[in-house]
Amino acid sequence: MDKAARKGERYFREGRVLWVVKCGEKVFSKVLGTYPYYIEIDMKRGENRCTCPIGKDCKHVHATMKALEEGFYIESTDPSIELNPEMAVDRFFLENPKQGLEIIIKELEYMLDNDESGSEVARLFRKCFRLLKIYPSEEHFLKIKKDFNEFQRLFGDWALTEYLWEEINEAEKLLSNPS
Repeated sequence: MDKAARKGERYFREGRVLWVVKCGEKVFSKVLGTYPYYIEIDMKRGENRCTCPIGKDCKHVHATMKALEEGFYIESTDPSIELNPEMAVDRFFLENPKQGLEIIIKELEYMLDNDESGSEVARLFRKCFRLLKIYPSEEHFLKIKKDFNEFQRLFGDWALTEYLWEEINEAEKLLSNPS
């Protein structure tokens, strides 16, 4: 096994593969490395691409292949997935909100350390709030609130932070008064 394959297996074991979507012979994934990287694999042609500097046959591709081997993927038959594989992921999250929250929180915590603009983190918070309405979970809410405290420390002077704070309060009310 070469170095990239070993590192890819390690990335998979460490939970760095956020999601994998398989649509026919095409595979798409998102893997957390130095940055979040997006992978495309054409199984029929034996070709792959990654948005990392190496571009193909890298540890991110191998991590994706390991995820496939282990059955960690979402199956889709929608050909539009090739344009936006995250559509399938979002559908899966709506159908499996607990799993969705866990994956988004993992990405949120990663992005808190890597997103200098705060924009992607804010987007992930909004996704969490939407899933909390479907799956009200005190455990997940407490993780989100802890992460929000860090976001507030970093971006406290932003108007967006105030809006997100309002959403935190709404989620807290929802959890304390389930209908």
